[in-house]
Amino acid sequence: MSHTPDLGSNSLSKPDPWAKFRGLAWWQLVLSIAPIILLPIGGAIGGAIGAAGLYANLSLARKPLGTSVKLFVMLGVVLGSYLGYFLAAGVLYNLLKG
Repeated sequence: MSHTPDLGSNSLSKPDPWAKFRGLAWWQLVLSIAPIILLPIGGAIGGAIGAAGLYANLSLARKPLGTSVKLFVMLGVVLGSYLGYFLAAGVLYNLLKG
């Protein structure tokens, strides 16, 4: 008789959701997570802009840039996320309230 392997507990089918955060410096983690704070503030629009900022900063954190360049670019992404949200919310508010 052949034995069928149990593939239900295969670790290859379940990627680690925290793998992108592992190995980063504390300031890179803070700057990567900062844009996602827009989710409770701005709902779906804030969450979408915050998620884009989070993934952009995670990508930048892995780039081979100098520390000071990386710091300023990541800060720019955070500030751009918040500015983009408030701009989008203001435009949407003006369109709806006319």
